[in-house]
Amino acid sequence: MPARHQKGFTLIELLVVISLISLLASMVLASLSSARDKARYARAKSDIYQLRTAMLVYKDDRGELPPIGDNCSACFNPPGAEWKLVIDDLVNNGYLSGRIDTDPWGNYYGYDDNDCNAGSSASYVFTAGADKINWTGDEYGPVLITPGC
Repeated sequence: MPARHQKGFTLIELLVVISLISLLASMVLASLSSARDKARYARAKSDIYQLRTAMLVYKDDRGELPPIGDNCSACFNPPGAEWKLVIDDLVNNGYLSGRIDTDPWGNYYGYDDNDCNAGSSASYVFTAGADKINWTGDEYGPVLITPGC
């Protein structure tokens, strides 16, 4: 009686193929993660420059950066929900068409309104970045709004 040859894969062949697919999948996921981070930084940069432009037009119209007055409750480090007061002022007065409350990582944007309030200090906007901690090297900014007096 002739020997029958069964067609199919051995367990070792299947394990090798599964290992190769897993290796390729992990490489693809790593590159997607990098692209996602780059997209978040690009959005943060776009948001910050949109905020900067709105604030400069606001200052040109009203004489100072938002919010009006020398007490900037939104100028905390780390930034907090008080930032919404600045956005409310910009949106309600037509300087922004939509809200920009948080950065791509869910943090409130940082804002330092020293514009002529503290001598010659500058005013700027920034984001804390992925680690949600200011001044650790992964943030975007600070982006200068005004150089001060």
